[in-house]
Amino acid sequence: MEYVIQLIEDPQMISVTITGKWDPAADRAMALEVMAKAAESMVGRVLVDVRQLQFDLPMINLFQRAKELGEQRREFNLVNGKVALVYQPTDKKRDDSLIFFENASRNRGLPYRVFKELDAALEWLMK
Repeated sequence: MEYVIQLIEDPQMISVTITGKWDPAADRAMALEVMAKAAESMVGRVLVDVRQLQFDLPMINLFQRAKELGEQRREFNLVNGKVALVYQPTDKKRDDSLIFFENASRNRGLPYRVFKELDAALEWLMK
């Protein structure tokens, strides 16, 4: 799994592009880097592009990941920061998995949304 994290000045947000095959350790490291950059720059909007990421995670893993992210975001005092995740719809299972992840995150008070289209994600982030 490879990723690129960028601080975008206009509009002010953090952009993350993730490619390759999902790796739990790399995902955790990436999330911590993003949170550190968000806390340092005081940016409350993150766009995560996983359209080129290969993943097939069981629901329990998605539930656990949402829980971990909530705990980490509380440590960084970033609970209110918006995160838009853009993915490539490949099949119903992927759609269902990411909708489940969104719901699990939002049930923990985290403003996460998943999108199939980049424009829709950007529009929601900028509101």
